[in-house]
Amino acid sequence: MTHFRNLFLLLLALCLCACSKRKEIVENHVVMSLGRMVTTLDPALAADSPTLGVCAAFYDTLVQYQYGSGEYKLEPAMLREMPVLQEDGKSYLCTLRDDLYFQDAPCFPDKISRKVTSRDAVFSLLRLADGRLNSPAYWILRDNVEGAEIFRSLTAKAAAGDLRPYDQGISGLKILNEKQFLITGKTKNPRLCYLLALPNCAIVSRRAVEYYGAGDFAEQPCGSGPYRLQEWKKDHSIHLVRNPDYREEYYTSAENPADRQKRLPLADRITCYLVRQNVSSWLMFLQGELDFYTLDGDQFQALVKENGELATALQERGIRLLRAPLQETNYIGFHFSDPLLGRNTDLRRAVSLAFDKDLRILQSGGRYTAAFAPIPPGTAGHLTGEKGRFGEKNIALAKEYLAKAGYPGGIDPATGKPLVLTFDQAGTDVAFQQIAELLANDLRAIGIEVRANLNTRPRFQAKLASGDVQLFRYSWCADYPDGQNFLQLFYSGNAGGCNRACFKDEAYDRMYREIEFMEDSPARTAKYQAMARYLQEQVPWIFETHTMAFVVTHSWMKNYRVHDFAYNRWKYFSAPAREREEKRKAFTPLPLSGLR
Repeated sequence: MTHFRNLFLLLLALCLCACSKRKEIVENHVVMSLGRMVTTLDPALAADSPTLGVCAAFYDTLVQYQYGSGEYKLEPAMLREMPVLQEDGKSYLCTLRDDLYFQDAPCFPDKISRKVTSRDAVFSLLRLADGRLNSPAYWILRDNVEGAEIFRSLTAKAAAGDLRPYDQGISGLKILNEKQFLITGKTKNPRLCYLLALPNCAIVSRRAVEYYGAGDFAEQPCGSGPYRLQEWKKDHSIHLVRNPDYREEYYTSAENPADRQKRLPLADRITCYLVRQNVSSWLMFLQGELDFYTLDGDQFQALVKENGELATALQERGIRLLRAPLQETNYIGFHFSDPLLGRNTDLRRAVSLAFDKDLRILQSGGRYTAAFAPIPPGTAGHLTGEKGRFGEKNIALAKEYLAKAGYPGGIDPATGKPLVLTFDQAGTDVAFQQIAELLANDLRAIGIEVRANLNTRPRFQAKLASGDVQLFRYSWCADYPDGQNFLQLFYSGNAGGCNRACFKDEAYDRMYREIEFMEDSPARTAKYQAMARYLQEQVPWIFETHTMAFVVTHSWMKNYRVHDFAYNRWKYFSAPAREREEKRKAFTPLPLSGLR
């Protein structure tokens, strides 16, 4: 780690920041790195954050999150108004705007054929349940819309390219006219609108899918979103240009007052590089070739001071540091398929009491905050200041509970030797080795030995599914800003799915069924907190940490906000190219003394 950091700082000091050659200047051009390869441009198949972001640039959603408000609030996007709840309490009337057009493409003979209709909206949502597509977002319809399972079964039997099952439809999605359609849930669900903001639910053209076929459609985006695809160089870059037919929308909170009167999107062009090496992306950022960059662990420790401020040399260059908590909880789970850990609450409590989360936070340099329950800060149900009886390191108390569990001094009475627990992770590099060593050191203090298993991700997932693990490390990033999204991770009905630990508890299940479809209210929040306290006592996880995001931006990059759910935020970005060019000309090599 130290060797890498020294090498990293040396690279920073040697980095020259003048452009190697002058490029054509586009008025407003945002440049970023996605950090990984994008495999599809079909929103129904998008399964990771970079791909979801790209799809959200090409395709629009019915609703969206307000951007820059500091709160996770929804607003209409393609809809004229937010979905209107009907008298039955489980149906929503959706009315489309009148200025929605798919971008010009060979599949459309004229502008009239490019008009977005309710037929396209229903078709798009149904695609998530198509048994031939195997969309990773099928759960959205399966869990929330009437008739989704029937449609999935019907399409799974249909021939490839046969869209006749879509004409038959389902009871939960009903076309009323060209602009209106009805979404009917399986039951009352106050969170349905959150799901409609996910890029997977973006609206695509049935005509385009029929014209290109499922395979080519994934590489030929022709949506109604703010951008069009100019060029996609596989494994290298994706180039986007403004969609002139994007619906009328403004960003009245833009940093530059002049941008507040401009129609979105603000940037004329976006370039997304697919750079996989963090060091390469970081050097591109320093040269001004990328407009913003998310710091990783080593970079954070090397460039952010102990007081949380950015290194002096970077501040002098005009680089800004943005920070915000993410809706993410990192944990070490106890797999309840294992008879030892699943049936022995006192053993789980002892292990949790031996866990030193303060050390991990210290080593992260502030990239994490301590977790004491599943719901992160900023979400209703978070237990502010409540650490629980088993949330902090206490070796003496851990030994007491270990004795209660039947393993005094950590000795397994069946063997007369120290108890051995396995610990699985989905990675094999140095970072995963260090995490394993930390846990081994923690449990060694109470006499337990840890056998670390470093797996490839497919192998790790297979072992989780089969229950062939005891302790394992995982993270959960929220799909929407509601505590229920975290509390569902312990419901027995989700065992083998998002309930990775296969935790099954009748008392907890009763509490979960009470809140599953409750409207937001102080009473619901109180129930969330009661459930979180119950989990603190049962210890299905070691509640480890919540993640903080740290992003650096150049001074010319405008309107970047850290936001967990605003996948469509690219349309708000602004990076005046002439300002970038002028400031890059003034760049000088970074002095080592100005870094941390």
